[in-house]
Amino acid sequence: MPMTTSAFGRRVRGFTMIEILIALVLLAFGMLSLARGIARSSQEEFEAYQRSQAMELTQDIVERIEGNRKQAAQYVGDYIPGAQPEDCTVAPNVVARDQCEWTNKLLGVDTHDALRNIGAPMAARACITNPAPNVYIVAVAWQGVLPTGAPESACGQDQFDREANRRVFSTTLQIATLGA
Repeated sequence: MPMTTSAFGRRVRGFTMIEILIALVLLAFGMLSLARGIARSSQEEFEAYQRSQAMELTQDIVERIEGNRKQAAQYVGDYIPGAQPEDCTVAPNVVARDQCEWTNKLLGVDTHDALRNIGAPMAARACITNPAPNVYIVAVAWQGVLPTGAPESACGQDQFDREANRRVFSTTLQIATLGA
């Protein structure tokens, strides 16, 4: 590095302490921004995973209802995990077995690690409504990580810490009336 002369006639060489301090501060801000971006990315990935689980749960019950069309009205209701037996083979009929198995899926019993069930969204619950003849709305609500706007669906409303963290995925099922 070339030498220069300062205003006081002394030779100045290299970086000054203030330049090094400024460089360290800028580096620290850059590292903090990077860490924040990584944390946010991880949260977004978890939100996407939960949404995919909710979509899978919704599709599962839609297929169960379609497989038992004549009894579709018996599926209407709110599904809150915890009140059903783990062994669904003792259910008295197909609808009760489907409801038991699906409610267990809301607990995530299909996929688990050593400590807990991980195959469902956090605090998942579901609602099936019948707003019109042969029309069913299947919704799965869960506790999200990041606050957003509260969904329009009433499924899971006032059941979570904050409405802004409530997520809902829903689909509409219309059953055709054949032979009428």
